[in-house]
Amino acid sequence: MRIRITKNIQYGNVCDVSVRSSKNQAEVSFSASPQGGPESLWFCFRITAINKIKRIKIVLKHPYNMLMGGCELSNILPVIRKDKGNWQRIERNYEFLALPDGRYEISWILNNPGKINEISLCYPYGAPEIETLVKESKGYWKKDTIGVSTENRPMIRLSNDYSFPDSKKPGIYIVARQHSGETPGSLVLDGFLRYLSEIRNKESIVWAVPLVNIDGIEKGYYGKDNYPIDVNRAWGNPSMRHETLVIQRDINRWKERCTPILGIDFHAPGGAQGDGIYFFLQKEKSAFMNKERSLINIIEKKIGKTYMAKQCAVVAQYRERWNGLTFSQYCRKYINIPGLCVEIPYAFCGKNLLTQKKYQEIGKKIACAIIETLK
Repeated sequence: MRIRITKNIQYGNVCDVSVRSSKNQAEVSFSASPQGGPESLWFCFRITAINKIKRIKIVLKHPYNMLMGGCELSNILPVIRKDKGNWQRIERNYEFLALPDGRYEISWILNNPGKINEISLCYPYGAPEIETLVKESKGYWKKDTIGVSTENRPMIRLSNDYSFPDSKKPGIYIVARQHSGETPGSLVLDGFLRYLSEIRNKESIVWAVPLVNIDGIEKGYYGKDNYPIDVNRAWGNPSMRHETLVIQRDINRWKERCTPILGIDFHAPGGAQGDGIYFFLQKEKSAFMNKERSLINIIEKKIGKTYMAKQCAVVAQYRERWNGLTFSQYCRKYINIPGLCVEIPYAFCGKNLLTQKKYQEIGKKIACAIIETLK
């Protein structure tokens, strides 16, 4: 039996690969590469089976070195695409493998694999999906390049209206994928933007940068706390990353063409967190605390208990590597508007398994809550 493993696919990330095989089963062990940063989590790779095979056991090595969020590891459930078909969750047959020296591994079984099997932590999302979104919006979303990334890739901004200077229409500015591997943020933003195109909303000016850390996305980085500085800690004045400078300049254009009312930042938490969706509250006191809490309560009611965490609003307690401003803090300090930071899990909201459609449904509910509030 011949098995070939490669990371040379879009958003590819895999390392420390080993393969064992018998007559009817192959075992592929792998690690997620940190790609130069202190945090690792994202993985995405291809398994090609030269001969027909009944089962492939995939074994994730060194999960204790990954950002899991201190939660139940069984909450991790990767996705698979067989023979260029649609992405779907793998079967729930998680196994914890304790090693003699205290290390451990986790594994899943792929039954009836295809000849080509692409495995990923969560549903991949990038530039092709943005193209599909824009096309299916039937002219509602305009796509423009507002600058280039550190490695010269185009930075795309979507807008529903260019508006005009001194417009009084309320404005919302949105970012996602500051941490390049956090695809749940993009999937929910996709649903958010699709809802606005469905209702053909023109009462508010919405601009969005859906793939902020485009270099990390294309190179398969997880992208949290990567050097030289985490993108979401580089929002000071002056900015500490070229990507944040590009977006800040775009925000200035947006501010001149609307009445700014809200900034939104879509993220994903640790890989094993599965309690549900939650919002990070600000540590510092500001004039926007009550507005943010009120809006979070409205969104919580719209989304419902199916997807929301029991504690839907939390103050970050983890130790940070960087002291720079986040996007939400930048919204409060420099734009003088509330800033929401939304965390969407990689696989589960409680007992509810997240599919692509469910992510989009969540995004639509968030958009609906915000638009209703504006009215």
